[in-house]
Amino acid sequence: MDPNISPDVIGGMSAAALIIGSLIYFALLALSLWIGYLIIKTAVRNGLRDHTLWLESRRGPLR
Repeated sequence: MDPNISPDVIGGMSAAALIIGSLIYFALLALSLWIGYLIIKTAVRNGLRDHTLWLESRRGPLR
């Protein structure tokens, strides 16, 4: 270890690195959950549209 660097500086940097790392981790987690939500929402919308078209082809327009 370098004798010119105070242990307090190293301790402070590790706490800052821990906070920044935690923020990045939670941001990536939130982003992945949001993207998953959008994918599922699109799949459900397309599935309902396909099902409605299938019903209309069998029975005629629903409205």
